[in-house]
Amino acid sequence: MEPAFTTAQARLVGVRPDRLRAGDLLTPTSGVRSRRSDDITHVSTAHAYALVLPRPFAFSHETAARLFGLPVPRPWKAGQPLHVMRPTGTPLVVRAGITSHRGLERRYTEFARALPVTDPLETWADLAGTLAEDDVLAVADALLAQGLARPKDLERAAADRRTKGCGALRRCAAAARPGAASPWESKARHTFITWGLPEPELNVDVRSSDGRWLARPDFLWRARRVVGEYDGDQHRTDRAQWQYERERRARLEDAGFTYVEMTSLSLTSPRHRDALRERLTRLLLG
Repeated sequence: MEPAFTTAQARLVGVRPDRLRAGDLLTPTSGVRSRRSDDITHVSTAHAYALVLPRPFAFSHETAARLFGLPVPRPWKAGQPLHVMRPTGTPLVVRAGITSHRGLERRYTEFARALPVTDPLETWADLAGTLAEDDVLAVADALLAQGLARPKDLERAAADRRTKGCGALRRCAAAARPGAASPWESKARHTFITWGLPEPELNVDVRSSDGRWLARPDFLWRARRVVGEYDGDQHRTDRAQWQYERERRARLEDAGFTYVEMTSLSLTSPRHRDALRERLTRLLLG
């Protein structure tokens, strides 16, 4: 059998009803079975649902973003609804595990992981109605970095929308940069913009006055000789990474740069946000 199959298909080839109720099979959705031993992922779940969804349809919003490998703020968990879009005038999909949308006739579509999806730009524009603005910027940065869009494509997509989130789309289209290496870097840059700070250069080489390579920091405010680094949890748990960061910081500080270290708390904790804002404002605008 295929990894997922419909009960109707199984009956056509002579599979007995009691076999379809066996303990080694799962029911991802009504009318579909899959092997219990198979990994349950957003991709396998979407493939299972696609077997019984009414045509035409396309996966959209966060489901499409995940299928493209774009960053969304919440990791997928088994049982989380999939987003499906159908044309206006057709019935919404009424099925457990589906969040249904209309408007497919106004979207460009393509295939990702062999599944029909709204195209990357349409997906990004739809997400602006459901995600926070810094998350919308993270997706825009990823579109540029992965070659799925150009800056002018983002601007066009934002200009074409008149729905919820269109203001965030326009701001993020203007602020998107291909150099961001992670969603948290994008979210940090959105915070800097919100605070009215100068925009940093992203992931560029920094050299000493005699031409020696020093580092490639996440953020560089060259005129003020300030570098910023966003440290994820691997910087704490990987001792070799931790040691490298210490040595890099020493090289930069010896060359006269001010080193600003950031973590997720710098963006999510009010106390840490206030401290980071005060320090960067003093360093960059004082």
